[in-house]
Amino acid sequence: MPTTTSSSSDNRQADVFTRLSSSDPEIKLKALREVKNQIIGNHDSDECNNILVQFAAALGSFACGFEAGVQAVVDAGVFLHLLRLLTNPDEKIVDAGAHSLRMIFQSNVAPKYDFLQEKNMEFLFSLLNSENENFSGLAASIIAHACGTSVDQRLLRVLEKLVNLLDGSPSQREACLESLATVLKNNPEAAYLEGHYSKSVFYCSHKNQKFVEL
Repeated sequence: MPTTTSSSSDNRQADVFTRLSSSDPEIKLKALREVKNQIIGNHDSDECNNILVQFAAALGSFACGFEAGVQAVVDAGVFLHLLRLLTNPDEKIVDAGAHSLRMIFQSNVAPKYDFLQEKNMEFLFSLLNSENENFSGLAASIIAHACGTSVDQRLLRVLEKLVNLLDGSPSQREACLESLATVLKNNPEAAYLEGHYSKSVFYCSHKNQKFVEL
């Protein structure tokens, strides 16, 4: 009975999507957990891809500007699943995952990200090298969140690497400028620490209006 099976599947998806858009946080959180379980056990590629996009979009909506929402997403254990979406071959899934992660990392309660680990540093710069705006925006949010509001050797190392990439391709340079702007906006003293970055920031101010507006 293929028709019945298809109809049942469509109804199940519609029910989950309705609950994902609910204004009740408890209903939405239960739906997110259900979606996570569906993804793990689902082998239908088209249906699974559709669920993944909706899943990521719902998480982004749930976390956007809402600290308790971000905390609920982290507590639900779906954060690592979102990170895995960035390696999915489907572009829509990757974009939705990057957008949601960007929303999460804009929150103070987002998980800390140790970007000094070599694999994490490589991941960050792969995001910066991407022409996808959600990727470069995600990298900027991760860096700014990980640095917090204090200047230390970790921040200096990241700024150093970002400045070194300013001679790259136009898209790479733009992504690095966005990340530098984000970091320096939250850590203005970094621009003058030991006088080390003043020339770089001065150079950036002539290349990109974002720095003039800091």
